Amino acid sequence: MNKILSLVLFLTVNTMAYDVKQAQAFDAFYSHMTQKACADSKLFVTAEDAMKMIRDNNITMIDVRTTGEANVIALSEKNAMHIPIKDLFKKENLDTLVTTKPIVVVCHSGTRATLAAIGLKRLGFKNVHVLKGGLIALSTENNPKSAPLL
Repeated sequence: MNKILSLVLFLTVNTMAYDVKQAQAFDAFYSHMTQKACADSKLFVTAEDAMKMIRDNNITMIDVRTTGEANVIALSEKNAMHIPIKDLFKKENLDTLVTTKPIVVVCHSGTRATLAAIGLKRLGFKNVHVLKGGLIALSTENNPKSAPLL
């Protein structure tokens, strides 16, 4: 009897090891990610490209770092928003995102921004990018020659 109970428990745990519907949704989202699609991906933008977009006023920047991080070093660009990643996917925050310009998601180094951008894309947002290298790269690229003229 114990062997049968153990087998049933083993099979139940294994069949419930992941969410099948979520796996199907992931499969539908990621199934187009062929080698060519990955090579041609426009998900990441360089700091140089981001600075050009800032100068051209053609950007919506979303800083997904924690409030503590943003209190120390903040993006003060007029088209920048600070929405911590933990709050980004709340309806009231999603409804504030400007979609008429490219959305560039920013964090310290790019990891959280990548997660946030993929989430936004899964929700159907178009023209979403990640600042490659995050604020570290942007601070390196920001200089008197590349900064917007005020």
